[in-house]
Amino acid sequence: MKVLGLTFGRKLSNTEILVKEALMGAKEAGAEVELIRVPDLEIKACTGCNSCVIDLFERAGSGKCVLKDDFAWLDDKILEADGLVLGSPIYEKAPTGLYKTLNDRMGPSHDFAFRLIAQKIHEEKGVGTGPDPRTFKPRVAALFAVGGSDWTEFGLPLMQIIPMPMQMAVVDQHLFNWIALPGVVVLHDDMLARARASGAHVAASLKLPPEKAEYIGDEGMCPICHTKLLEVNGSLDQVGCATCGAKGSLKVEGGKLRFVVTEEAAALSHWRVSGKFSHGDDLNNISLKPPANMGEVPQRLAKYRDFLPYSNPRA
Repeated sequence: MKVLGLTFGRKLSNTEILVKEALMGAKEAGAEVELIRVPDLEIKACTGCNSCVIDLFERAGSGKCVLKDDFAWLDDKILEADGLVLGSPIYEKAPTGLYKTLNDRMGPSHDFAFRLIAQKIHEEKGVGTGPDPRTFKPRVAALFAVGGSDWTEFGLPLMQIIPMPMQMAVVDQHLFNWIALPGVVVLHDDMLARARASGAHVAASLKLPPEKAEYIGDEGMCPICHTKLLEVNGSLDQVGCATCGAKGSLKVEGGKLRFVVTEEAAALSHWRVSGKFSHGDDLNNISLKPPANMGEVPQRLAKYRDFLPYSNPRA
């Protein structure tokens, strides 16, 4: 039972301290723990080349990235872990850019449904290596967003984008606010205790069947991912979760506002495997389906290829 902590903040500052506190709690609960400070690694930006997805679908391969940096090493650490504690400071209302960069590298290539398809192709046709079998083991995660003020609305919702593709069960998420000064969180015993309890809960959840893992974070509004962010499209009956995409309606019950999602709509949430397969079908039938006049693209690109050179400080 291994719990891996990933911190995206400064060395020995608030985010790292809270993640370490969680790992202390996990260790006390019997887990083996490890900490990685992601800014210490070289993680290049995704180029959008789709080599990883092509490898999965056309070669039944592992979906590995072709970029040469520390991502493969970090990916192995994540696949080896049973539980994760992800901590990021909030910069301008959202997690760090590096957090999003890591998500871009893990998104389609680590999509649970995409890897299931690649595994099926590998088994049925006897081609390729298939994805890493560790992909399919149950995992749990806790998310810590650390902010210096109340401008933190996108912190936790956007932190779900790393565990979401891999189908990790988020058993806790917490926003630690109003701690802007470096290391000042050590003066907040309540926050330290909350982080330690989260780590202990991650470790305890690993001892249970996946369906028994209990969510202990803020309930939020969405009954699936617990986010507070909703997208209202002109009417109370046309509402969507901005994080997991579940569609539903807003209702007032007992003086409280509720976001109601039917089981049919919940099946299309990005957190459900069924929703991931539906997304794959949409990609194949819409955006990845070549239009009848696709052959005209090279000729039409010429207009843009010749317009303006790129400005560059080394040019």
